[in-house]
Amino acid sequence: MRRAVGLLHLHHSSVARRLEQIGKTLGIDLTGPTGLTRAGLALAARRLLDG
Repeated sequence: MRRAVGLLHLHHSSVARRLEQIGKTLGIDLTGPTGLTRAGLALAARRLLDG
């Protein structure tokens, strides 16, 4: 969260709210280890497919 706040130049509550909205849209909990793993794997797969 801290890294995202710094990279995006947003307040931590704004980043938290956006993550919550994204998680609801995707149907996963981005605050827990399972959701973070799923999101990380999805991003890695996308990078591999786009590469």
